[in-house]
Amino acid sequence: MTSHAWAVIPVDNWFKVLCNTHMTSVRETARIRLADLIIKPADVRKLASIVIGAETSLKKPAHSSSLRYFAFDIITGDRRSYESESPDLFSEEEGLLDTKPVWAIELKFHDSASQSSIRIDLAHGSSTRPFNSIEVASLDRDWVAATVHKLQEAINNFEKQATWPRKWKIPLIIVGAFGIGRAWYIVSGFVLDHIWHIQPISPRPHWVDAAAPYIPFILWSTDFLVGLMPSVYVTNKLLELWPSIELRMGRDWNQQEATKRNRLWLFFTIAVAPLLLSLLYDLLKLSWSH
Repeated sequence: MTSHAWAVIPVDNWFKVLCNTHMTSVRETARIRLADLIIKPADVRKLASIVIGAETSLKKPAHSSSLRYFAFDIITGDRRSYESESPDLFSEEEGLLDTKPVWAIELKFHDSASQSSIRIDLAHGSSTRPFNSIEVASLDRDWVAATVHKLQEAINNFEKQATWPRKWKIPLIIVGAFGIGRAWYIVSGFVLDHIWHIQPISPRPHWVDAAAPYIPFILWSTDFLVGLMPSVYVTNKLLELWPSIELRMGRDWNQQEATKRNRLWLFFTIAVAPLLLSLLYDLLKLSWSH
């Protein structure tokens, strides 16, 4: 009889052998969300230089079949798109960023050998996916960390967008509703008294005297309800003046946001000013009555 010796390998060792036999590389992806920023031509050029530098810092592929490429895109306010494999698209010599309003920008880099990629998406006004984000991925974790660090440093130096309009949206709607409602009350009262000449009901109903203590409350409630929907519309237009991401490109006279901010005066004219004047009038009348 021939005896056979069997080697008993612990379960943990079997797991290690299996992992070493079927070892695969792990690709890491890092993402940065962009919000509340004003992005200017110099900022875009800075991002492009970081993308170019990141490509240079990657190890050269060992085989010629590796594919490595860049892609730079611009969409302007007149709905025209421009594409290039060179960052010269962002040239400082009276380039597109300096002469045209820009609505979207995309910067991409890809290397097939190391499965490395960078994608930067910028869109005017948008704060939702997939826009206004940066994605860096690679088999080289150190390269991902170094690239993200440089990009984050650059972003930290961008001009910050004002956030107070969004934080104060509800109070603005409430104040605007009262103001617009009171403006409507003043205008309608003037029309009824001086144009249509509506005469009061005679004889005076008894319920009018009974409701006299509640008239101020009724009037302010009516003002609020009448002005609520117009106030929501005007406030939303006001918030558009400070988009989450503002691509401040093109010539000074062609700045889109500069034109839109003129609506701010409209908001104060038709909403806040009538309310303040009415409150002042009520306070003066109350003080005079005492």
